[in-house]
Amino acid sequence: MSSNISISSPFLRAFTHADVTAGVAAAELLAAAVTPERRIVVIIQNKSTSASVQVILAATGSVGIYVPPLGNISIDNYNGAIRAIASAAATPVHIAYAVA
Repeated sequence: MSSNISISSPFLRAFTHADVTAGVAAAELLAAAVTPERRIVVIIQNKSTSASVQVILAATGSVGIYVPPLGNISIDNYNGAIRAIASAAATPVHIAYAVA
């Protein structure tokens, strides 16, 4: 009997980490990936204990995915710009992503 193991997604070797700050106006936290870089996963953590963050997965716009205090979101295979608006100035946000 023979077996065949097929892996459909790449193995992650490392994450790039960055602490950034979101303010009360939409601002870019992470630029779009440059070809040939491909982000396999992006994790965004709201490090504030009191402020909320809206994560905008587009280069324009002012409404995004709500991330509550100390919450996080994970996005697979997203290579576009990441912007954010916080409910308070200087809200700490952590971004981690892995590339293939």
